[in-house]
Amino acid sequence: MEKLKSIAVPVTRRDAIAKARKSHRARPSDDSEDAALAVEFRRQPQPTAAKPHHQYRVGQRLAMARGSRDIARPAASCQITAIVPHETGPLLYRVRSDTESFERIVDEVDLAPMR
Repeated sequence: MEKLKSIAVPVTRRDAIAKARKSHRARPSDDSEDAALAVEFRRQPQPTAAKPHHQYRVGQRLAMARGSRDIARPAASCQITAIVPHETGPLLYRVRSDTESFERIVDEVDLAPMR
């Protein structure tokens, strides 16, 4: 009976490197060849996208847009009191409106420079 070849894919890089070394051991090899194999199977660094940065700074006076039906917020001028750190999602600011006695967290798209 004829022996079938396995077409299984190695589970890890370590297995792939070991398999490649084993197949190269049939002929004489040196350490530089092992190093070349390790480089061949090394993961390539992924390009990183530039992170968006906050457009406005603390203390700046801006015009805040009125909220939608779901957000009860009047259009008013406001002052940025803090920049909210983020990893993903919209850029956020903590603002104090001239017409309200409390602070809100507002998306950057809802703020605009004063005219």
